[in-house]
Parts: sequence; structure tokens; C-alpha cells
Amino acid sequence: MTRGPLPVKAIRKAMENAAARGNVMDRDLFQRSRIGFIIFCAMLTVFVRVRRSRCHLMSPEDCAAEYRIDVLILRRIPLTGVVARELWLLTPWGTWQYFRVLNDRLIEVRADGSPVLQEVTGAPGPGGPSGTSPAVSVVRPGGGS
Repeated sequence: MTRGPLPVKAIRKAMENAAARGNVMDRDLFQRSRIGFIIFCAMLTVFVRVRRSRCHLMSPEDCAAEYRIDVLILRRIPLTGVVARELWLLTPWGTWQYFRVLNDRLIEVRADGSPVLQEVTGAPGPGGPSGTSPAVSVVRPGGGS
């Protein structure tokens, strides 16, 4: 889904949403960048890429497959303790889906950047002391145990 012109209207709407999280630097200030904009939050710098989606809802796995090129572009940015990379999707209904791009997977986050689903840790399981298998993470809504 990376073909076609930049989603200028979607980027403009996304920048309005981003202003609630911190100071926003428009991509026009740093020419030839493949990033939509940068958000400077307290203790965190977020690099954001914006796209339109044809789906109303998308799982992180589907997003990684559908927007593979966008994810690869974001993964070029080094991930540190003070840097985050996010892909924001504008759905046909006009709602947003936000995904944080990690080195090995995507996780869905809320508009404020907090995770929608959190990994559950518990008694040691088949994968070791974390209680999760290396191939599959157990998640529950709201982070409850």
C-alpha cells in the first residue's frame, strides 16, 4: 500500500493529533525525508510515518505484511531508549490505528503512545522464566493478569 502520492490530508490530521503528545516537527523542515513528522515528547522522540488504510481494523501482523516497505523504512531509524518509531493508519471511517515499530514486531498503541495490549508474565512456562514461548507471546487486553 505504499504506491501513490503522499496522503497529505491524512498527514495534516495526524499532525493535529500529534500536537496533543508534544511538539511536532513537520517533514518540510527536513527535506527528502521518508518520515511524515517527528514528535518531541518528554523523554521520548517519536518518528511517525502516516498512511491511509483500506481496512477498518488491522492486526499488528496484518499491518506488518500490508505496509512492509513502510515498516522497513522506519526500522532504518535506530531504536534506543529515547527513540520510538510509529506507523499511523487512517481508516476509511476516519479513525486512526497506531502501531509502534520494534526491531522484531509491531505492537498496537493508543493515541498517547501507551500499548493497547501488554504481555503477561507469570510462572515459568515452556519458553523459560518469562512464562512465554519464544515464538508466541501471550497477551491480554488491559494488561491484567
